[in-house]
Amino acid sequence: MKRILALLLCCAMVFGLATAGAEGVQDALAAAAAMTNEELYAKAQEEIAAGAQLNFYSTTSFAEKAADNFMNDYPALAGKVVYAEIDDGETYTKLTNQIGSGVKDSPDMALVQNGPDLKVNLLEDGLSFNYFPESLKEVVPAQYQDPAVVTFVNSLMIYNNKEGSVGVHNVWQLVEPEWSGKVFFKDPTNETVNLNFLIMLTSPEWTEKMAKAYEAYYGKAWESSEFPTASHQWIDGFLKNVNYTFTSASKIATGIASGAAGNMGVFVFSKLRKVDENDRQNLSILQFENEVDCFSGFMYNIYATVCSDTDCPYTCALFINYLLTEPGFAGPKSWNSSQGYYSPNTSIDKPADLEDKPYTYWADKLVFEDLNYIDGLGADYTEIYRFINVRVSK
Repeated sequence: MKRILALLLCCAMVFGLATAGAEGVQDALAAAAAMTNEELYAKAQEEIAAGAQLNFYSTTSFAEKAADNFMNDYPALAGKVVYAEIDDGETYTKLTNQIGSGVKDSPDMALVQNGPDLKVNLLEDGLSFNYFPESLKEVVPAQYQDPAVVTFVNSLMIYNNKEGSVGVHNVWQLVEPEWSGKVFFKDPTNETVNLNFLIMLTSPEWTEKMAKAYEAYYGKAWESSEFPTASHQWIDGFLKNVNYTFTSASKIATGIASGAAGNMGVFVFSKLRKVDENDRQNLSILQFENEVDCFSGFMYNIYATVCSDTDCPYTCALFINYLLTEPGFAGPKSWNSSQGYYSPNTSIDKPADLEDKPYTYWADKLVFEDLNYIDGLGADYTEIYRFINVRVSK
């Protein structure tokens, strides 16, 4: 009995220390939000001097260059910001297992996609905390402050043009038999942002838009005894036509570029940088060719979150500040130097020499991920997921 009581007491002490540590991180982040970068830099140097190192995970590799630029601009932190790329499918499993574990070099912060999972798996359980600087609240819209968005990423409809235009001007064309096997898309049950894109189509806003696009294309109002909404019918037809040969956005980009004329991919725009220079001329961005009725792709968010057991909260805060401002977002070879990345900071524009448009251009052309809609589905989420999963599995 004494051994059991001792064990329980030990567990209680560990829990108490973890809770106290988490409260200390929250307090530090609250203080950091009101500090200048110079004040944060001084605090960060104290953390590093005490033995801390900022380890961070990211689902986007451009964060590595941003970290290099950060250490160059804040030389006292050189060698103390360590990046590790993490695959979307393992993000929350790894983070929930490592935060609070005491494992050496466990993450201090993470840049993650899929807001609903961030909210449910980390934020609501107190495993990570949101941080947003007061100094940027005037230039970043409120909906992107909690949880904090550091960049937007879009996936676009891009096709092989070797035999000319595919002539798509309405999304309902992609459910027609002639597109069977010619649309390449990463399996949505293995890529949450692709899944969220399809789920967003079931929202009231998008079901209305899909019904209008249906009427514009077919010349009659949408109605069905088989599907609850026009969006469900489109998802059904689209997934029947999808080819899952390629398992990553990079492979879709290179595969479409070097493959058969007329094939189309829906993939991350920035992956065009992976395409061989000789093949790049074979690709056309559908939206730049003509206005597509309803949408020509989708947009999702990359969020910053600070782990509850970090020993360098001020360094994390300074790094997030950096990512949200011109030096970090638009520095050499960082996000803004590539197509398909957009800052929530409205004062930062895309470079004019890129084959891209600013964030505002895409506002009415893409399906935007809405954390609140997806998170608010409750039990309906399971039904929508099952509807999608069954069609992917066929």
